[in-house]
Amino acid sequence: MNSYDTTAAKRPVNLTLNSDLLAKARVAGLNLSALAEEAVAAALARVAREKLAADIAQACRVHEQYLADYGSLGEAVRKDLDAG
Repeated sequence: MNSYDTTAAKRPVNLTLNSDLLAKARVAGLNLSALAEEAVAAALARVAREKLAADIAQACRVHEQYLADYGSLGEAVRKDLDAG
């Protein structure tokens, strides 16, 4: 599944590449535009995964602090049931 519009128009861009790498890619018949597009899409997916992981970690820290400060609702209900 792509996280971008694969039907969007293509735009020409300028890239700076190592000359030896470029020569070898041309000899190998590699499609540099396709490779660049795949690499950018992969990098964006990695950044999104890292952000999600950081957001989840932060939410877990907040939840753990809440539990440390106030306890859990389940514990409160069990305590109330045991007392009653």
